[in-house]
Amino acid sequence: MADGSLPGVGSLKGKVSEAEWKARVDLAALYRLVALHGWDDMIFTHISARIPGPEHHFLINPYGFYFDEITASSLVKVDLEGNIVQDTPYFINPAGFTIH
Repeated sequence: MADGSLPGVGSLKGKVSEAEWKARVDLAALYRLVALHGWDDMIFTHISARIPGPEHHFLINPYGFYFDEITASSLVKVDLEGNIVQDTPYFINPAGFTIH
């Protein structure tokens, strides 16, 4: 959907800071571009982005989504230990926050 939501999951626009929303939109667009160019590996890889601000949080894709399915609101916010720090029905692949 245009607001970054998925059916059954509402949009986070207006519920997160303007800086976080911009990071979400930009990262979701990057996921889509990577998929468009065939640079993805189905569901077995990730791209992450740090959210601007004093907290050390970043965004990562929910596990099980293809890159062309990622929306700004489906991205999952985690801390540096990989703990999910927002309400979400999704989970993440631990490799997405572990240096490997």
